[in-house]
Amino acid sequence: MSMLTKKYNETEMLTMLSKLLLESDEYIETAVYCMFKGTGVFRSGYSFCGYAAITSKNRFIGYQMAMLNTSPILLSMDDLVKVKISSALLGQKSVYLEFKSDETYKIKVQFASKVYGAKFPNQERNVEIMLEIFREKQNMLNLGMM
Repeated sequence: MSMLTKKYNETEMLTMLSKLLLESDEYIETAVYCMFKGTGVFRSGYSFCGYAAITSKNRFIGYQMAMLNTSPILLSMDDLVKVKISSALLGQKSVYLEFKSDETYKIKVQFASKVYGAKFPNQERNVEIMLEIFREKQNMLNLGMM
C-alpha cells in the first residue's frame, strides 16, 4: 500500500503492525504514528511517515510508507547499542536508534503527542510509554548493562 492510498488511523496502524508479530503470544505494547527521518549526511533530507511499535518480545517493529511502497522494519531491542532522545520542533520528540547485529541499522524516528487530522486517540499515552521504554534502554546502555 502506498502513501497515496493509505488511511491513517489507529485501527489501520494496529492492523498493519499486527502482521509483523512473529509469535502467537507476542503483542504490541505501544504503537505510534511517526515520521522516519534520514540518518547521515547524504540521507538527512528524506522523511517518510509511518508507524512504529515496541512488542512484548522486546522487538522494534514498524512500517515506513513512501510514495509508492511500504517497507517493514523488524529489529530486536537486544541489538540496540545507542539511543539518543532529543526535542524537535513544536514539542515533538526525536529518537535516534542504532542497532548492531550482522549489520548496523540506524533509525531516526520523530513523533508528536497529538496527530491532527487523523484518528489516533491513544497517541499521547503511547508516545509517553515509548519514550519511557527508550529512556530505560538509554540508561541501561549508559550504565553498560546491555
